[in-house]
Amino acid sequence: MCGILGQIKFNNTYSPRPDPCLLKHRGPDGTGEWVNEEGTVYLGHTRLAIIDPTLAGKQPMRNAAGRFIISFNGEIYNHLELRAVLDNIQWRGESDTETLVELLSKKGVQALPLLKGMFAFALYDEEEDTVLLVRDRLGIKPLWLYQTKHYINFSSEIRALLQSENRVVSKSAISEYLAFGRMPENGEIVKGIVALKPGSWIKVYSNGKVKKGYWWSPKRYLVNSGLKKSDCEQHINSLVTTAVQEHLISDVGVGAFLSGGIDSSIVTLIAGKILGKDLRTFTIGFPEKTYDERTIARNVAKQAGSEHNELEVNEENCLEWIKEAVHNLDLPSVDAINTFIVSKAVRKHGLKVALSGLGGDELFGGYPSFRNIPLLTWLGLLPQRFGNLMVSCMPKKVKQKLEGVNTYSVSDLTIARRRLTPVLDLKSMNLEDGISSIPKPPKGLDTMGLISWSEIQNYMIPMLLRDSDQMSMAVGLEIRVPFLDHILVENVLSLKQKYKKGKIIKPLLVNAFKKELPVEVYNRPKQGFVLPMNEWILGPLACFINEGIYAAAELLHSKEPLIQYDQYKKKALHWTRIWHWSILGHWMVKQKIAIDVGLMNKPVL
Repeated sequence: MCGILGQIKFNNTYSPRPDPCLLKHRGPDGTGEWVNEEGTVYLGHTRLAIIDPTLAGKQPMRNAAGRFIISFNGEIYNHLELRAVLDNIQWRGESDTETLVELLSKKGVQALPLLKGMFAFALYDEEEDTVLLVRDRLGIKPLWLYQTKHYINFSSEIRALLQSENRVVSKSAISEYLAFGRMPENGEIVKGIVALKPGSWIKVYSNGKVKKGYWWSPKRYLVNSGLKKSDCEQHINSLVTTAVQEHLISDVGVGAFLSGGIDSSIVTLIAGKILGKDLRTFTIGFPEKTYDERTIARNVAKQAGSEHNELEVNEENCLEWIKEAVHNLDLPSVDAINTFIVSKAVRKHGLKVALSGLGGDELFGGYPSFRNIPLLTWLGLLPQRFGNLMVSCMPKKVKQKLEGVNTYSVSDLTIARRRLTPVLDLKSMNLEDGISSIPKPPKGLDTMGLISWSEIQNYMIPMLLRDSDQMSMAVGLEIRVPFLDHILVENVLSLKQKYKKGKIIKPLLVNAFKKELPVEVYNRPKQGFVLPMNEWILGPLACFINEGIYAAAELLHSKEPLIQYDQYKKKALHWTRIWHWSILGHWMVKQKIAIDVGLMNKPVL
């Protein structure tokens, strides 16, 4: 796991390169740079050494024949199997980077479907004088692009792409951030900077010509399993077990986030069977019992045989951690802080790799949306105007979330449910409606499959995965997500919902591991890792919140953050509405981000 960055120039005009020093936190074990003879292609790399931590794994790396050079961020979990199918290679080391560059030299983009892992990389072909940029299937690893008429810069984080002329946030990005608490996955965030789409590639030629395409699409790869219900549980057990086993490949120690919930407990129990005491588990605890799951996590760790660690979060240390987390945000998010806290705890214990249960809720129905959205699907059967009339009669909270939806499809309803700021509130600030754009779902998905797809595309990829990457890499930690193994994802998405529904939460997953799971893990309401933010905002974080909100008001040329802050103090708004203003303000100050005067129509301060 690392940081990658680079530049492709189309002429001899001076162009500022991205600075690897800005990604040093992603790769504290070393920095590498390479430039072609013409000076038109630059590849940079900061290394977090995990597989083959010797100099044989140093990047950027050439293939044995010398034609290709790669800068790679990620892990290829099946790289040893891929080596077995590559003939006549004089291997210089044992890294997955070397496996990848040799595989690409033989097969080009046809090699991509063979990969199991998480990755983003740049591959330079000296013979063609082209650069191939690739991102993994589900966008686990980020890759950002900034294009001008003279060059394309790319990086694992946007901070390395920011320049004096592009430090302007887009109106659509602000709208979507306020609507959902995170910046968009699709479209421009700051001027000229966009993400390479998950499962896609682009090839850049020396004359500036760009070809692009998708190398993975669920529309093509979605599995029609045809399994009987009696076989599903064993099938899921096998898929999840295999995924966790493959995610354990490492030449350094491996840990696991253990919250006491279903997903992290399953990952821990499988990993524990293989690693035993060599697995180190980590649980966050709170003095307030409402937020504390340490007892359950302790029991799971004991059963797994892991070396268990607990970290208590309280008012004395939370302020320092939260300030540090916000300082390290590459992009603002209302939901990133908890990942930073647990990542920091794991890294302090000397580990570089941690397993996470992320993805289990999206695949197996762990969110309230899987219960609530089916109750609203009848709206989609009505003509739009009748649907709008029915919505107008609903409770205020539901009505506000559904304002501005394009249709009452399952996808649109699921996206709307995640909304934090109503459309009318955004329009009153002269902003856009903030409706998120996601790829069309594959044909053949039933209601539960469509909800899963929408949660993956609208919530998991642009928020949870982005937060996991930026907050873990801020402290030099690699988070691995076994539930996002693409074979597991393809299989679960295509299973009929009658196999995945039941009286308990995530019944298919629970029943698949019922023999291993302690009863208290699944026989209780879903809790999750929740910080007591409301109490902290009114208490030890008050000064920090004030700074962020006043900065947002000044930089956005609007009194709206101050107005909403007053409403929050009167208990008229949820804490997330205040938190996202404060985070935005701190981020704009830190990254020196501006906004066009007049974007918002509230009185200028």
